[in-house]
Amino acid sequence: MHVDPMGVATSAFGGLPTAIGSGRGVIATERQGLAIARIAARQGYAAEVMELLQAKFGVEPRVGPRCGSLDDIAIAGISPNTWIATRESAGNAFAASLHSLLGNCASIADLSDAYVILRLAGPRVRETLAKLVPIDIHPRSFQVGDVAQTACGYMSVMLWRLEDTAERGPTFDIWGGRSLAVSLHQAIGEAAAEFGFVRHTA
Repeated sequence: MHVDPMGVATSAFGGLPTAIGSGRGVIATERQGLAIARIAARQGYAAEVMELLQAKFGVEPRVGPRCGSLDDIAIAGISPNTWIATRESAGNAFAASLHSLLGNCASIADLSDAYVILRLAGPRVRETLAKLVPIDIHPRSFQVGDVAQTACGYMSVMLWRLEDTAERGPTFDIWGGRSLAVSLHQAIGEAAAEFGFVRHTA
């Protein structure tokens, strides 16, 4: 596994299989370099936090477990008055910029090195996820933009429903704690084995 001297290891999945079974029913892409910040509005400041974020990024923070996005920014509601914000390739500077933007209105935690994220797509991705998570992921129930904090085996994960693509079909991001990367990869690979599983690095 290659280690970046400026941060954590560049891949939490180094040394793990990049293909399991036969076929491409599930295609996993490791997301790297994503800046992640948790924003918790302080008491009485939720409306101001939402206004500041929307004015700055053009994304309306959602009240419920939904995600809004524009360009390289995404903001998802994860609990009352609390959001996860991400920015592509922004590093730890993203959380610092949110500190400057929100001041004393919110508490900011930089989680950029806390998670591993696999983008899951392919024609059999729903069948695979149905083996792993206890929520209904039918498109009528779990729609584009929905976010769920749920379980994958014994692991706590976040599942994001993304826009379908013409090339890969239904698409989801699954987040797990970095220390559980191997277990998460194994669980997904085993569930997808009958359909064929391949993993790439973005």
